[in-house]
Amino acid sequence: MSDNKQVVRIAVNVMRTRLTVIGLNIAIVSFQISQLYSMSGGVNLPGVDHQVHVRADIALYLALSLSLIALVAFLASSSHDEVGYCDHWSFIAGDLLMYLGLAYTITGFFAPLFVSFNLFGDDLPSQVTQVIIFQKTILFCGATAWFLAMYVGPIITLLRSPFSRRANVSLGIFYVVVIVLLSWVNSEALMFENEMMNASEKTVKHIYFLLELVQPLIW
Repeated sequence: MSDNKQVVRIAVNVMRTRLTVIGLNIAIVSFQISQLYSMSGGVNLPGVDHQVHVRADIALYLALSLSLIALVAFLASSSHDEVGYCDHWSFIAGDLLMYLGLAYTITGFFAPLFVSFNLFGDDLPSQVTQVIIFQKTILFCGATAWFLAMYVGPIITLLRSPFSRRANVSLGIFYVVVIVLLSWVNSEALMFENEMMNASEKTVKHIYFLLELVQPLIW
């Protein structure tokens, strides 16, 4: 974290790269939301004519919201002059939210996929070994991407931030608070989905909440 008191000027091309990532993420999320309608392994809810993957749907809509908020933060960080340097700490806030949005996009892709793999394996017992190999390989790749987006990327952003230590520490605390709040929301979604699929099963709330912090373990 930098203690440099000089005026921070981040090139506008750096912001443009991030806006491209956000645009791509929004497109991916929009595509996956429409694809979930045709995927098996969800729950049947009154008034809905297709199976609902509650946890994945929540994750994708959170990814969409976080990406849009990050977009606003990046735009707000740009100075209104002939050059347009990014000179406000909202640039780092946008970076953090961008990574968080990517992490939830990964959840929206991989969480329902493993339910489908389990159903696929049940229908083809003679190929269960191959199905497990495919499942574990994709799990490892997806989990790696999730941890990089959720934790590694934001940590690197804060460590390399050119803004003051006070601003970076505040943004780090902000990021942790957001993670905790969204983990609680996702744990509620997961419990709701599990209880709809197994009405007699009792859930332990704090266990689900803690597991959300290492989410790939419960995909």
